[in-house]
Amino acid sequence: MSDWQHALRNELNLILYANSIARQALAQGHSEDVRAGLDRIDAAVVQCGALLDRAASGTAPPQRSPFVRDA
Repeated sequence: MSDWQHALRNELNLILYANSIARQALAQGHSEDVRAGLDRIDAAVVQCGALLDRAASGTAPPQRSPFVRDA
């Protein structure tokens, strides 16, 4: 798997994770947590677009999303 594919997979996993967190927060009535989850999703979607654009142009992938944490 190339670097950009790995980065894209990370961003897609982040979207799924943030969506799950936002849904849980919504069910519990925590609107600020929902907003934070949606902001994470927005940032990850933008990052996915940037990764795809760079892959199409053959340039190196951009830096990781600021929301991705090291294990």
